[in-house]
Amino acid sequence: MKKLVLSMMMLALVATVASADIPDPSQCTVVPADNLGPSPGGMVVAPLNPSVLAATVNTITVKNSLGNVIVGANVVVLLGAANPACTAAVLTGTTNGSGITTITLGAGGCSHQVPGSGVIKANGVTIRSYSNVKGPDFDGAGGNKSVNLSDLVEFANQFNGISLPQCHNYDNDSDVDVGDLVIFGAGFSGANTCP
Repeated sequence: MKKLVLSMMMLALVATVASADIPDPSQCTVVPADNLGPSPGGMVVAPLNPSVLAATVNTITVKNSLGNVIVGANVVVLLGAANPACTAAVLTGTTNGSGITTITLGAGGCSHQVPGSGVIKANGVTIRSYSNVKGPDFDGAGGNKSVNLSDLVEFANQFNGISLPQCHNYDNDSDVDVGDLVIFGAGFSGANTCP
């Protein structure tokens, strides 16, 4: 009987240790992406030069089912074809001693209501799958990794209600408004491009 109890305790211990490195999506956070609209939110991407847009810098905290941080978790961001990444973009990271990594989303284009267009994995587990991946580099036809006059025209059309509020509605609130203008303006005023 003692051997059976000991065996069961060992199995429980092994299961606990094994689950320590398995991320639990409900315990993980991605900021600001999680806060950009209704759950699960969305991502903002933008060309990287001459400066990074604040909305593209995501702090990712990886935790297990017990709410404990996972140190050394491998994190990767996968973008769909409609959001071409900058050549210099680093879309991977490893969590630090606090279970945190920061990834800057250097890319262009737009995915509006496209399931799985922005996926974040930690230790191979999908912790987020966003249907909205948007940024200032969208002129109505796609993204060319450069924020310029054609993007401004499309932004103005959405802002003024001439076009549907989709690809420049970064916070996914069904309206292109001043909050979206702040993000667009940062990319346009810098004439951001991909290195």
